[in-house]
Amino acid sequence: MDDRSSSSAELTQASAAPSPTFAPQPVPKNPAIAFLLSLIFPGAGQFYCGKLSRGLWILAVFFLGIGATIYLTTQLGNPDGESFASLWSLAFRVTVFVYAFAFLDAFFAARELTAGTDAFVSESPRVAAFLNLLMPGFGYFYLGKRLLGIVVFLGLWVLQGTFSHNPQDVKDVMELWGPGFVLELVSIGLAVDAYRMAREREKQILATIQLPPRSTGNFPAAIPVGLSLLLGAGYFAVADHGLYMPNYANIDQSTARVVRNGQGSIYDNPAYRMTLAVPGSWTIEHQERKSLAHAIREDHGCSADLRPYAWSFLLGLDPYKRKLDYQISQGNGLNAKILDEQPIVVSGLSGRDISLSVKRERDSIVEHRIIARRGMTLYVLTTVQLAADDATPADPSCTSDLQFIRDHLRLPH
Repeated sequence: MDDRSSSSAELTQASAAPSPTFAPQPVPKNPAIAFLLSLIFPGAGQFYCGKLSRGLWILAVFFLGIGATIYLTTQLGNPDGESFASLWSLAFRVTVFVYAFAFLDAFFAARELTAGTDAFVSESPRVAAFLNLLMPGFGYFYLGKRLLGIVVFLGLWVLQGTFSHNPQDVKDVMELWGPGFVLELVSIGLAVDAYRMAREREKQILATIQLPPRSTGNFPAAIPVGLSLLLGAGYFAVADHGLYMPNYANIDQSTARVVRNGQGSIYDNPAYRMTLAVPGSWTIEHQERKSLAHAIREDHGCSADLRPYAWSFLLGLDPYKRKLDYQISQGNGLNAKILDEQPIVVSGLSGRDISLSVKRERDSIVEHRIIARRGMTLYVLTTVQLAADDATPADPSCTSDLQFIRDHLRLPH
């Protein structure tokens, strides 16, 4: 009696379990060749695997993305085009993600073709995850989950609006991570979910196929996967570099000191590893919150001011001049014109000397903006000297004093 029951249960389980009914038709492709082709030329690995449509999409989107990224990089820092920054972020994101997807997809597509399983899976888990990562919700559309895709897409749109309005309940999160980073984490979670859904479907289909013994070949998957993770880490480092930019809202003067010597006075600030020297007839002040040091000559005929600014490593020195041009064109209480610009070396750093003529009531002022960048800090030394008018040169003694200050400025290297 027990034997019959046991046999009946085994037969029931055997009939319930799916049995392979289809034999795969392998199309041998070398995964290493597919990977290297798309690594060198995105989309080429897909062409090698016979996936022409996917390869063309990858090729078109990648080159549009990289072209837009290069162009928008040159426009970053434009004071009259703040939207360039968000457009650059989008273009850069698309370019990096499409490039990583290209060589990953080519590698695994070649493995699936060689195993003969590619023809049986119409909805690739990789594509579903990639679409949700690139544009949250689109991966669900690809899987036929249109309602879910609409809900996710609109939900992310509302979340972005919440971050942009910066209410108190998300302020702490934004200050710690930044809204872009939080939204990227959400996108990654959605990509993982789309991959899981497509993978479950894939397993059900592959259960009906007589799979050959699995062979991974001599080229390990860890190489393309590891490279994609490295690119992802690099993307986050560049896209969210504002998280680790220096903060100069309040200058730390706690360790600063002014020492007099035979030539004049020296301002030294160990916190920022810089020194500013002035001639003997000058006085240095260092109590301002925005300036490292402000120096003025006894007769008030000339002065110098040194300020640091957080400056993206994506920007050169040109955006500073564009910003200055914009401020002058808008007025903003500044009646000035740029006279000249010369390349110079400041404390061993390549810089610019931008000279301006500034009108203030009855005074005519010659102003120089000495700019130099190190890392993510832009140093601006502003020197000011009075002049009778544009045709009358400034006080020669001021000129020599200011040259002394420029020559003895020491910035960190």
